[in-house]
Amino acid sequence: MALVTLCPGCGTTFRVNSAQLQAYGGEVRCGHCQRIFNGFATLITVNESSIESTSQLQSQPISEPQASTEDLAVITNSGNAMDLPVSPDWNLETTEASDNPFDDDKPAEQARGWGLANVLLLLLLIGQIAYAYRTELTIISPEIRPYLERYCAFIACTVPYPQDIKRLGIESSDLQKNLTRQPEVTTMRAIISNHAPFPQAFPALQLILLDVHDQIITSRIFTAQDYLLDQDKALQFIEPRREIEIRLDFDSSQLNALGYRLQLLYL
Repeated sequence: MALVTLCPGCGTTFRVNSAQLQAYGGEVRCGHCQRIFNGFATLITVNESSIESTSQLQSQPISEPQASTEDLAVITNSGNAMDLPVSPDWNLETTEASDNPFDDDKPAEQARGWGLANVLLLLLLIGQIAYAYRTELTIISPEIRPYLERYCAFIACTVPYPQDIKRLGIESSDLQKNLTRQPEVTTMRAIISNHAPFPQAFPALQLILLDVHDQIITSRIFTAQDYLLDQDKALQFIEPRREIEIRLDFDSSQLNALGYRLQLLYL
C-alpha cells in the first residue's frame, strides 16, 4: 500500500512519505494548481498497482507559481518551500484513486485464507501425534482416554491399554489337586496386582511345572480368557492400583510335578 494526499483545489493526488509530511507539519503546495493545504487532512492509502506516474519534490518559493509541473512541495511556516533530499523514498507520485472500494479487503482476505490453512495444518499435526502416541497419552493423562477412543472410532483405530510389565506382580499363588472329586485335575489360584496409576492390559501367564529336582517338566502360556473367573471375563483391563483373583484348572494326570513357577508377560 502507498500513502497519497489529495489536493482539495484541483483533485490531483500525490504519493507522499509520512516522514516528509511530519518534518514540515504537513503543509504542502500542489504543483498543479499551486494551492497550499495540509497533506495530513487528505491522506489516503491506495494499492501500489494503481500508481501510474511519479514526480520528484522540488524546492520553490510559494510566491512563484509553476504551472507546468505537477510537483508537490513541502513548505515551512516562513512561506518558502524547502529543498528535500532527492531520494526514491521522497518522491511524490500522481495516482488515480482505485475505482474498486474493496481493493483494500484483498490482503485481509488472503491473511484469513492463510490463517485458516495454518489452523487446518495444526489440527492435522495434532491428529497425527494423537494417533501415533495414543497409548502413551493415556499413561500421562488417563482422563483423556474417552476422547482418544472417540477419535479412533472416527478413523477406525483402537486405543490399546498400556503394557508395563514391571508394574504388574503376582501377590500370592497356590497349586492344589482335588483328590476326592477330580484327582487328575490341578487347580492353580493366584492374585495379580496392578501397581501402576493407570489401567493396564491383562498379561499372559506362563505356568512352569517342576519335578523333584527343580527341573522343568512342562511349560504353558495362558491368556486372560483362560485364567479370569467367569464374572471377570468381560473385563478388558486391570484397574489402576487394584488386584484381581485368577484361577486355572488343567489336567496333570500324566505329570509328576512337585513344584511350579508363574511368570507374567506380554506377547
